[in-house]
Amino acid sequence: MTDDEMRAMPIPALQDEGLLFLWVTGRAMEVGRECMRHWGYTRVDEVVWVKTNQLQRVIRTGRTGHWLNHTKEHMLVGVKTHIDEHGNLKFPSWANRGLDTDVIVSEVRETSRKPDEVYGLIERMCPGGRKIEIFGRKHNTRAGYAAV
Repeated sequence: MTDDEMRAMPIPALQDEGLLFLWVTGRAMEVGRECMRHWGYTRVDEVVWVKTNQLQRVIRTGRTGHWLNHTKEHMLVGVKTHIDEHGNLKFPSWANRGLDTDVIVSEVRETSRKPDEVYGLIERMCPGGRKIEIFGRKHNTRAGYAAV
């Protein structure tokens, strides 16, 4: 997808309130932040996935960076933007904050397969919530998630 096609996705129609978790790499980090704002979300945090190999050593892919070899991916965390009467960002009453760390160290597997630990993090932040995986591949399909 082009950046413009990504911005044009109907993400705002998915929920009236809630959280958005968006994986980004390299230069796409700024595009991801811009898309979040365009879609009506405020970035409130991000998770870093430090990639390791089967020996638990940090890997260097050499494919995702222009200046440095990248060993990590970022998952931006956004909340649907709603402001209270005092100008403060309102968080959904059901969302949990402060339960997890912002770093996951996990082994790389198939292309685009994210670490299993991230799904536990999302479940703890959004207990019982409806979830949708956009651009999910077959190996990312999970019970309780709609996939498109």
